[in-house]
Amino acid sequence: MTELDTAADPGLRDRVVDEICGLLPRVLKREVSGATADTTLMEALGLSSTAALELVLELEERLEREISVEELGRDDFATIGTLAGYIAANLLPEED
Repeated sequence: MTELDTAADPGLRDRVVDEICGLLPRVLKREVSGATADTTLMEALGLSSTAALELVLELEERLEREISVEELGRDDFATIGTLAGYIAANLLPEED
């Protein structure tokens, strides 16, 4: 999954939601079932700030792109969907 571009790929947010759901068991070190875009990260899943950072780093590796974290705030971690929306909108261009 390399050439990610939000303008060219309107389904990018949904793909990022899928990637987050796939990474959660690894980051949280436990089984996570039934997670959706509406699942709250902190309240329902108990995501800590350390685990949130790990999740973003894992996503960068999985997506093979850097994520601009300059504007990333606590509100972006409200749900899987809000985080996916932020990431889809803040992927940095690939370097040549």
